Amino acid sequence: MRIIDIHTHVFPQYADLAVRTMDAAGISWSVTLAWHDGFGTLLRKQMEVFNRHPGRFVVFGNVDFARVNEPGFGEMAAAQMAEDFRAGMRGIKVYKALGLTYKDRDGALIRVNDPRLDPIWKQAGELGIPVLIHTADPVFFWQPVNDDNFWNGVLHGEYAWWTYYRKAVPSLDELIAERNDVIRRHPRTCFIAPHLGSRAEALDLAADDLDALPNLHMDFSARVPILGCSERRRQHARDFMLAYPDRLLFGTDLIFDDTNVPTGMQAQSLYQPYEVPIPAGMTPETRYIETSVALVQSQLDFLRTNRVQLNPPFKRRKDGYAIQGLKLPPHVCDQILWKNAEKLLPAPGPLAHTC
Repeated sequence: MRIIDIHTHVFPQYADLAVRTMDAAGISWSVTLAWHDGFGTLLRKQMEVFNRHPGRFVVFGNVDFARVNEPGFGEMAAAQMAEDFRAGMRGIKVYKALGLTYKDRDGALIRVNDPRLDPIWKQAGELGIPVLIHTADPVFFWQPVNDDNFWNGVLHGEYAWWTYYRKAVPSLDELIAERNDVIRRHPRTCFIAPHLGSRAEALDLAADDLDALPNLHMDFSARVPILGCSERRRQHARDFMLAYPDRLLFGTDLIFDDTNVPTGMQAQSLYQPYEVPIPAGMTPETRYIETSVALVQSQLDFLRTNRVQLNPPFKRRKDGYAIQGLKLPPHVCDQILWKNAEKLLPAPGPLAHTC
């Protein structure tokens, strides 16, 4: 079985740990998404580290949105992207802060489809590199964190700030509409919407987006729990993946950073730091590999088997839940696990722009 992970976050100092995890999980190579600072000199230093592991990492950089209010920002950012591409960067990651955090000089939130950003999206298309753009979040983040909220086991303590309930931010539908406007205006640019494009709870809407936007792909990183938490959702997810096998990408959203590695618990599990102690005699790094591999295996089992996971390694509901597997046909699994990614980003080797 071949696996390409299109969605990870690896701080350079943990590249060795990430490779050990990839080896243990059977992952051929991964896309690592820079953490807001992936441009210019710092990006080059990061890539020097990842290049010590030939054939294992493809690096996506970032746009320097700290300069968004400078005159000619879009053109400057596009020029920086071209320079970073020549240095080896092979994609752009845009975080959900676009639409939710970045502000204009007057204090208003900058919209995802702000025309000042058009040179960035256009440049990515001209370079033939994908834009992985995270817009919005699960619909539950806009809802009360009560017993009915599927994320009620997460949206407290360490992660309480994630909820948008009664906060002055745009709605989920507004943000997605703005993102789709960008994708529609730039048909020659490949876009990847992670987390099923923030539509994992409403797959008919995800299907509408894919139907309307032929240059859009989606990964389903960190969204397996909602896809398999009931028989109805399991069947809907299976039908969706069978309908769009050439548009979906495998991504884990594994995170290797200073905040989480010392806890021994893979960040993407979303447990509170105090909930899972490191076993006696085990190093944090060994435990981190173990919890990371468990997350990968859970997602593989979801795709490839009909097994019911009674205690999945993803924290979501405080009262627990189960994941029901899809048991997709092997050829569909191959498309999702590696073939689609290899068409968009062969590694190692030159890019192939296929959108």
